[in-house]
Amino acid sequence: MFEYGVEQKTYRIGGVRIGGLPGVVPTVLIGSIFYSKDRLVKDSETGVFDKKQTEGLLNMVAETSDKTGIPSMLDVVATTPAAIEKYLCYLVDSTEFPLLIDGSASVETNIAGMKTAEERGFLDRVILNSLTPESNEDLYSAANEVGLQNALLLTFSTGAMASVTKRVEHASELIARAQQAGITNILLDTGVMDLLTLGIACKAQQEIKDKYGFPVGNGAHNAISTWRGLVPKFGKEAKKSAMVGSVLMPVVLGADFVLFGPVEHAPIVYPSVAMIDVALSGSLIEARKKPEKPHPRYLIS
Repeated sequence: MFEYGVEQKTYRIGGVRIGGLPGVVPTVLIGSIFYSKDRLVKDSETGVFDKKQTEGLLNMVAETSDKTGIPSMLDVVATTPAAIEKYLCYLVDSTEFPLLIDGSASVETNIAGMKTAEERGFLDRVILNSLTPESNEDLYSAANEVGLQNALLLTFSTGAMASVTKRVEHASELIARAQQAGITNILLDTGVMDLLTLGIACKAQQEIKDKYGFPVGNGAHNAISTWRGLVPKFGKEAKKSAMVGSVLMPVVLGADFVLFGPVEHAPIVYPSVAMIDVALSGSLIEARKKPEKPHPRYLIS
């Protein structure tokens, strides 16, 4: 069902496999934690958070991941260097998940996150989120200095809003810059802003996988968070089904990972993605290709 022009790359980051032929390696789901207005956060400047509630949430994600066979990563959002350091150090000790350093477009916060990971010895478990067409050389230099291996490249700009072609061009430019900075494990986010760009991002993900073979996905949940008419027209309950639908679209079309928004939504997102992963693995039966364990195919039926 999926045929690409180049061999598909598969990485192992912090124990989690990501990338490859859809149906063979499970889709990686990435949930956000400590984001703006997250009720876990008590002080976003200093990184104070409710540890008891956080522990319960992390246990839930781990159990859901184990039950479905869907691998997990955490997008760790912070607005200050002090906060990102505190969040990362807690999460690396409390979980086994790979962690995305998401400094909310703050160069200083992202650099602090990379340096913390390097100094504390868990650089192999972090992924910079993200390098963009607008990222300055300070960020690339810091990545090179600490020896960062893993980075998410966001192939989006104002000029690429309505263009698949421009997203693919950005991918080419960003891959070259990342490799020059010594980054070896490259992930590509094709950029979702709303419902229309979800379609554009999914088409771009197919073209980038075909051309480069790197793991590709997107933040599909943005399509729902910016859908102003959803609740007024269909009610609050419609948000759940719409969110799941937004996540499933890139998965059906071959995404290697999806950022699905707040991590507390894991119980309704993971079973749906696991179902699609099983179905995709079925499309490979005639070719005598079977997914390795663990995989939803061996767990959810």
